[in-house]
Amino acid sequence: MDDTTFYLETYGCSLNKADSDLIVGRLNGLGAEQTPDIELADLIVLNSCGVKEPTEDRIVHRLEELGNQSTPVIVAGCLPRISIDRIQRAIPGFAALLGPQAIDTLGSIANRVLKGERGIVHLDSDYESKLRFFEGPHDSVICTIPICEGCLGSCAYCAVRFARGSVRSYSVTEIHNVVERCVHLGYREIRLTSQDAGVFGHDTGETLVELLRNLDTIEGGHRFRLGMFNPNLVLETIDDLVTVMDSEHFFQFFHVPLQTGSNDLLAEMGREYTVAEWTGIVSRIRSKFPRATVATDIIVGFPGETVSDFEETVNLLQNVHPEVVNISKYGDRPGTAASRANNKVDTSLKKDRSRQLSSLVSDSVTENNASWIGWSGEAIAVEAGSRGGVVCRNFAYKPIILHEEVEMGSTVKIEVTDSERTHLLGQMCLD
Repeated sequence: MDDTTFYLETYGCSLNKADSDLIVGRLNGLGAEQTPDIELADLIVLNSCGVKEPTEDRIVHRLEELGNQSTPVIVAGCLPRISIDRIQRAIPGFAALLGPQAIDTLGSIANRVLKGERGIVHLDSDYESKLRFFEGPHDSVICTIPICEGCLGSCAYCAVRFARGSVRSYSVTEIHNVVERCVHLGYREIRLTSQDAGVFGHDTGETLVELLRNLDTIEGGHRFRLGMFNPNLVLETIDDLVTVMDSEHFFQFFHVPLQTGSNDLLAEMGREYTVAEWTGIVSRIRSKFPRATVATDIIVGFPGETVSDFEETVNLLQNVHPEVVNISKYGDRPGTAASRANNKVDTSLKKDRSRQLSSLVSDSVTENNASWIGWSGEAIAVEAGSRGGVVCRNFAYKPIILHEEVEMGSTVKIEVTDSERTHLLGQMCLD
């Protein structure tokens, strides 16, 4: 594949973004070179996502556009395993469709495509670890490293488990070696990602606490951001987890999904925890780290959601005040139990409830951000701000915009001078 150029588009979650880094590493290892200009590409790879219907709709529209040009298109990721018929209708002249665990096989399939073959469908999983292809982005001090994929759940609304399958964890040793290389290369924010970090090691006999304890031994000025974990999988280990994360190598950031404040609805969703268990996890995090960032997810309008169910969610958010709340309106996903329900919530009601929650969360987050005014301390400069300045992350992973010249990856002393709903504003402290 020497002298071959490829263009890569990525949709979806952080695990998908990590898979894209693996795709780049796989194709680079064969002599191909990534280009940011689709017009210069010999091959297009679209790494797809199937979590939400709006994302699927965007991908399908994009595939229809790509189908009108001559460059061969390989569709990888979760969507070929979730909505293959829709992909084939959108781009009948596709070059290849691959599942998310076929990154090794991508090499041989890309060669076949470049020789003119079309219509290849390969949804099977490779058995070798794909982490060996990891190659972090060359223009960033942030990298995302997958620690495992797959889940142990059977949520009524989720189709990703059809795509990712059962749990497959990388070994502590393999992850350690990748992280050590990333630290050596200068990455300062290292995101440890997965579908559910709580399942790490379920298939290998290792544990998440053991992994984090091991990674904490790697010296350097980096910090880890741990990805999402479901509360039921850390009920017995949360104290050990926060203890090992009481280190300057870890951001005090915890993503613990709730989905709804109603126990009845949690049971209907197939979530294997109660509201009290979720709040208990959050309380134990905050008792150790009072200023930690707690992120959570909420689904509004799940089939059968009553006024009372929704009010329980509102009340819980008002009492707990998570620092980050990702709100999604329920949407049917192919093959799921919830998609077959006969008690769907009206679309206009879902929109209204989503607006109510968004307003509530906006006020709460704005108030929380204002409480940081006057704080001073160290933060890592990690990326350019979308509206100018440099985004720096402090120990609690708060985004602080600095409108001063600073080297990416450097640690700077900052004082927070103002706040907005989405971020803090700061200035460098004088020594």
